[in-house]
Amino acid sequence: MPINHPSTTILFIDHHKEDRQYWAQRLRTSAPDYVVLEAETGRVGLAICQSQHVDCVVVELSLPDMSGFQVLISLVPHAHRPEMAVIVLTRVVLHPMERLALNNGAKAYLVKSHSSGDDLDRALRKAIAAVGPKK
Repeated sequence: MPINHPSTTILFIDHHKEDRQYWAQRLRTSAPDYVVLEAETGRVGLAICQSQHVDCVVVELSLPDMSGFQVLISLVPHAHRPEMAVIVLTRVVLHPMERLALNNGAKAYLVKSHSSGDDLDRALRKAIAAVGPKK
């Protein structure tokens, strides 16, 4: 009898519809074991995290209703003891922003124009393993 492994749920929070759909589809194609959810705003993303099991959140820093940093800090209130794996996947190419995100609990900071689907998949797997599965 096969063992039924629970799937890994990834939530993309990005108001850039084309970017969000592109990265979500890349992930669905390269890692069919992921369940991929999408949210256009920080508030909707946070509500999804409250109502469903999510293993990792991928967030854009530029959101229409709040900063991606606000989402990060809401999900990871204790940067050195994170319970949620969060990855920043953004158009913002500023090293101070990268340091700020990593210092506030993000497990990775990827720039969309410099990253591939494989880069994102590796970052997700590493982040989830570092934090451990969400209970």
